[in-house]
Amino acid sequence: MNPAKAAAAAIFQAAGGEPLLRAAGNRWMLAPGDGGGLKRRAAPPFLILIYHRVHPAPDPFMIDPVPPALFDAQMRHLARAYRPLPLAELLRRSREGNVPDGAVAVTFDDGYADNADHALPILKRHGIPATVFLVTGCIGTGRIPWHDEVLLAFAGARGGAIRIPGTGDATTTLPLDTEAQRHHAAFAALAALKPLPEAERLAGVGAIQSALGPGDAAAAVSLMLDWDRVRAMRGDGVTFGAHTVTHPILSRVTPERAREEITASKQKVESELGEEAPFFAYPNGRPEDYDAASVDALRSAGVRAALTTTFGANEAGDDPLRWRRAAAWSADPRRFALQLAWYRLRGPEPMPAPGLAPLAARGGR
Repeated sequence: MNPAKAAAAAIFQAAGGEPLLRAAGNRWMLAPGDGGGLKRRAAPPFLILIYHRVHPAPDPFMIDPVPPALFDAQMRHLARAYRPLPLAELLRRSREGNVPDGAVAVTFDDGYADNADHALPILKRHGIPATVFLVTGCIGTGRIPWHDEVLLAFAGARGGAIRIPGTGDATTTLPLDTEAQRHHAAFAALAALKPLPEAERLAGVGAIQSALGPGDAAAAVSLMLDWDRVRAMRGDGVTFGAHTVTHPILSRVTPERAREEITASKQKVESELGEEAPFFAYPNGRPEDYDAASVDALRSAGVRAALTTTFGANEAGDDPLRWRRAAAWSADPRRFALQLAWYRLRGPEPMPAPGLAPLAARGGR
C-alpha cells in the first residue's frame, strides 16, 4: 500500500468511514452499471472468504500464502466487526431468509498442512468457524495437487529456459535465471495448462517435471494434511467439504469423469469422518471452470452448497450451488477492513452461465 493510499485510508477510518460503510452494506448496494446509484437490498449480504495457505515463510511458489500475523489481524477484525458463521448455519439461514447483519464465513481450499499448523490456532483464538475443502487424492497419500507439482518444479529450477506446454508456439521460451523469472514462468505454465483437456494437462505437467526435475521432495511430502490431522481439526470445530479427487477443471473433463471426481471425493470425506459432507468447492471456480453437467452431478450427489471463485457477496435467494467468494488480499489490516466493507456494498460480479465465460489466465486454485 503506497503512502498516499495509506494516509487516505487512515483519514477515512478516523472519520468513522469503515463502520459507516459496513453498516450501509447491510441495507444497500451499488447498482451495476455506470451511474447506477444505490439500490436497497432485499436482505443483508453475506461474504464467504477464500484462503489457501497460512505460512510463516511465504514464497513466490505458493498458492495465495498469508503470513500468520496478517491472518491473525484479519480474524481479529472478523470476530470484532462481523458475525462469522459455519457454512451449515449460513445455508440454513439463507433458506429461511434470516441471514444476520455482518454474516461471514471462512473457507480454505485444497487441504494444506499449514491450515492445521498455523491457521487453526488463530481460528480457535478468535472463535471463528471454518470449512476446509479437500483434494481427497492428496490427503494421506503422499501426492500433491498438480498445480503444486508445477510450482515445486519451477521453485527448484536453476537457470536455463523452458517452453511452456500448451502455448502452441514451439519457438517461445521463458528464462529461468532469477526467482522473478521462475515465478513468472510458473504461473504462465499454470495458466496455459488449466484450459487443456485432462490428458494434455497431465502430459504437460510431466513434461515440465522432466525438463526441470520434481523439486523439493521433502516439501512435497509435508505439504498436505493427512486423515488423522483432518479428524483432529474436526474435533476442534473445523468442517470439511470435497474439492474433487485430483483437482481437475471440471469443464475440461468428460461428464462421466466430473461425476466420478465429485462423487468419489464427497464419499471419501464422509467415510473418513463418519458424517455427511454437503459442501463442495469447484477447482479454480470461475464460470468457465464448471458446466451444467457438473452442477447436475453435484445435485445428484447430495451437495447442498457449492462455492465458486466468482467475486462478490451473496444474498438469501442466490443459488447455493453457485455461491460467490472473495479473496482477502490486502497486506494492510486497515485496508483489509475497508475492503470487506466495500465488498458488501458493491453489487455482485455478474455470473455467466457455467462454462460460457472466456477462459481466465490465472494461477492455480
